[in-house]
Amino acid sequence: MDFIRLLEPERIYCQAAIQSKKRAFEKLAQLLAHPLIDYDNKQKSASASVIFSALLQREKLGCTALGQGIAIPHTRAHIPAPRAAILTLNEGIDLNAPDKKPVHTLIALILPKTVSPRDSDTLHKLILNFAQQAAIKNLQQFTHAEQMIDYLSTNFCPVLAAA
Repeated sequence: MDFIRLLEPERIYCQAAIQSKKRAFEKLAQLLAHPLIDYDNKQKSASASVIFSALLQREKLGCTALGQGIAIPHTRAHIPAPRAAILTLNEGIDLNAPDKKPVHTLIALILPKTVSPRDSDTLHKLILNFAQQAAIKNLQQFTHAEQMIDYLSTNFCPVLAAA
């Protein structure tokens, strides 16, 4: 699972003026619901309200904040392929992070309801790598999605390939 392939500029929102978990998750759901073209060139999309509910349900199972200002909300839905969204905030919000620091970077992942054990293992490695990479802390500085994708491609994804 190549993380950069899960992202599209339309699913990245930089420096949002959002001040609550609910609003942040609503925005992530909107970004994740952005239509996806499947391998047959047919548009497929889960609704933002379904994704929002699924993200909140997952969060109730346990906090997805990793610390150091980063959270990785994730869930499953009836979609043909995994996708990701990134939301950075002007000011951090309280997501009960283990280090008690406010979260300013949310990297959301949504997987199909039926996912292979290999993809599930890859997701686990991806989350661990996000937690350990200093490069992720710098995402808050970007104002444009394309800049962020270039940065991730250069500074983060080579590390994933080696994992």
